[in-house]
This record gives sequence, structure tokens and C-alpha cells, in this order.
Amino acid sequence: MAFRSEILIKLDKKGRVLLPAAFRDELPADDRGAFVLYHSPTIAGLVNGNSRAGFDAMLDRLRAEALGPKGSLKVALDDDAFDPAGFLSAGARTISLEPDGRFTMPAEFVQTLDATDGVMLVGKVDKFQLWNPARWQARREAEREKMAAFVRNLGGGDA
Repeated sequence: MAFRSEILIKLDKKGRVLLPAAFRDELPADDRGAFVLYHSPTIAGLVNGNSRAGFDAMLDRLRAEALGPKGSLKVALDDDAFDPAGFLSAGARTISLEPDGRFTMPAEFVQTLDATDGVMLVGKVDKFQLWNPARWQARREAEREKMAAFVRNLGGGDA
């Protein structure tokens, strides 16, 4: 599974958008009828998406790494304990896909994205992101600069 590309997708009058075939095809074969959208835990105005299996695997890794075995038990028993996986899960929504690949964008995500006409769908290998197009362009330029610095700092001999 590897989500790739940047695609501007339009919202129709009913608030529906099309998940392009290139993205649908990256969903596991037994998990293509729906996917998960969730708010970014670090960037306001960003919505992440993943297959249901990918989202669940991420939550399992998060719990294991952040809490360890005893922390997971504490979270299960102590309703006052902070659970980062529970935090992400609470704001996540399972989104059903229509046979043609359309889905209805929940109003809370439309509002988060400030999406009036459309959103930028961005592949990020193991997940995808939904951005306000203007915010994505600014982010893309910042990431281009970081990538250039990263490449310049790679070690290796001269060719």
C-alpha cells in the first residue's frame, strides 16, 4: 500500500467528493468499501485518511510505543488516564464509499479544512491527507525546502 500523488478534488452540492481510483486501489482488497478520516493530532486544519486496517494498525503501534504493556492496562482500567490512541479514535470517522468511489465528507471535516469548493488530496505513502488547497501550497513549498536541505546533507562520495 502506497498512497501517491496530489489531486484537487471538488465537493459537489451535496458535500460529496470522489476518492480517485488511484487511491481506492491502494486500499486493501477486503477493505475497499470504507476508509477512516481523522483529525491531525499536530496540524490544525489537516485531515488524515487511511484504510480501516491501516488506521487500526497505527493505533496498535501508538498504544504499544506510547504506553507499553502496563500503560495499556492502565488506560483500560483508569478512565482518567490519557490514551493517545483513544484520543485519535474518538475524533475518527469511518467513511463509506459509494460504488463509484464517491463519499460524503462529514461537515466537521469540511469545516476543519475550510473547504468551500474542493480539497487537495495528498498521498503520504502509508496514509493520505486532505488539505485546504492554499494551505497545501504553502506547506508544499516549506517541505520542498526541507527536502533540498535533506538531500544536501546526505553523506556519500563524489561521483
